[in-house]
Amino acid sequence: MVNTALKKFGNGLFSVQNSILSAAAIIGVASGANAVLGLLKGRFLASMFGVSRELTIFYVADRIPNMIYSVLVVGAVSTVFIPIFSEKLRENKEGAWPLASSIFSVLVVFFGVLGGLLFIFSRQVISALSLGRLSASEVVLGANLMRIMIASQLILVISSFITSILQSFKYFLIPALSPILYNLGLLAGILLLSQRFGIYGPALGVVIGSALHLLIQLPLMKKLGVDIRFNLDMSGMGVQKVVSLVPFRVLSVVISNVISTINNSLAILVSVPSVVYLAYASTLQFFPVSLFAVSMSAALLPTLSVQSDDLEKFKKIFLTSLHQMLFLIVPASLILAILRVPVVRLVYGVSNFPWEATVKTSYTLAFFAISIYAQGAVYLITRAFYALKDTATPVKVSLVTFLLNACLSLSFIRVLGWGVWSLALSFSIMSTTDFLIMLYLLSRKLGGFSKETLIIPIVKIFYAAAIMSVFLYLPLKLLDNFVFDTTRTIDLILLTATTGTLGMSTYLLLTKLLKVEEIQLFYRLVRKLSFKKSTMQDQLGTDLQ
Repeated sequence: MVNTALKKFGNGLFSVQNSILSAAAIIGVASGANAVLGLLKGRFLASMFGVSRELTIFYVADRIPNMIYSVLVVGAVSTVFIPIFSEKLRENKEGAWPLASSIFSVLVVFFGVLGGLLFIFSRQVISALSLGRLSASEVVLGANLMRIMIASQLILVISSFITSILQSFKYFLIPALSPILYNLGLLAGILLLSQRFGIYGPALGVVIGSALHLLIQLPLMKKLGVDIRFNLDMSGMGVQKVVSLVPFRVLSVVISNVISTINNSLAILVSVPSVVYLAYASTLQFFPVSLFAVSMSAALLPTLSVQSDDLEKFKKIFLTSLHQMLFLIVPASLILAILRVPVVRLVYGVSNFPWEATVKTSYTLAFFAISIYAQGAVYLITRAFYALKDTATPVKVSLVTFLLNACLSLSFIRVLGWGVWSLALSFSIMSTTDFLIMLYLLSRKLGGFSKETLIIPIVKIFYAAAIMSVFLYLPLKLLDNFVFDTTRTIDLILLTATTGTLGMSTYLLLTKLLKVEEIQLFYRLVRKLSFKKSTMQDQLGTDLQ
């Protein structure tokens, strides 16, 4: 019996996900688990280091290595390489490996050069990022942390490239588990190494997590017969196609990371602990984005890539995915906005995290929450452009919204003297503007969306969400004032759970009564859930088609 269970588990790990919903469900569950681990990471960091200068240095040191990783993996691999590699696989599987080998080799060499420069000039980089607010000894600490993180990012670049290949073959489960192991490794560093090595503990945890991220994917890579060799031959048509699309995508990722870097540095001007407040609020607001939008867009890209010649089917799949994502992410953003103080206290409420930190983090979170739906939508819209082999349009829009964000952030902090929350406000204004422009341009590129098909489901979702907000806010105030003693953790949990349940129940009832057509897939999915995975996937594939 045990052997049978283990065999079924193994088969599940190595099974293919052929529909968007089955793939998105797997990625979504894994992303949810990973996001929870991310919140635990924040709580344990708060418990170990509070809002100390050490923790601020850790976040500053992570900024540039993370940017390089994002440029290479998010910019070149996950959104440009996958569609072209998927096409090559359909044409000739064996002919796809030279393409993969060339792109992999370029990634490793490029990271080696940038990582080497960063390793050498790490002190100067830390000093520049901190705007001179760190002492000489703190700059040395930041440089050492940055060097450790560079090593971990090299492992992640290699592992993430393997992830892109597995997803091209429509294997989503093991790649979805990789980030979970990454965060487990990081948590191990925080909990097991911080007492002995201080802030070096989390940095070493990043290295451990990166190694686990890679190791879990190697068996499936071997099963698929992945044939990647070091090869810098750039003459192939597929390679040239990737190279032609990469610059715009890389520029888009650079812009996104520069925005985060600028906001990080401006937060230091408010106060050194403000970097921590901004990081914690950003982590919380990204939870629903990661859970719903990132997972949906990762599953959507390979499917849209093969439908780029059938625009009507392309539009139908995209709009269905957009409405499903909004159905999930809009209520989540309201919960974070209205229940912001209880949520921050539950996640970061440790003895080293004072009430002032709770207030400033929750206030920042509220302004981030304004645009969570827009951030999620941009993920899907951007992937639609990439599936159409258009990497130029998203970056052009990003340049405009980047300038808007930079001007607003500088004005809010340097001219008006507002707090760290204003950085979240400028980010939300930028994200909303980005969403509206991108949706308009995608509609034009696809020959126009039916206004009824596009807008009516969105109006219904936001109408239901508006009513939901009343059933969140009023019970929160009444229960907080007359029922629960929120100085006690158990009462705080009960308050959050009760108000959240009332709000979500109202929302689900209203969306059911309003009959949002695309959302009915989710209700059918719940009814069809079965322990027989293959049957469930067949039904999901039928539903989507």
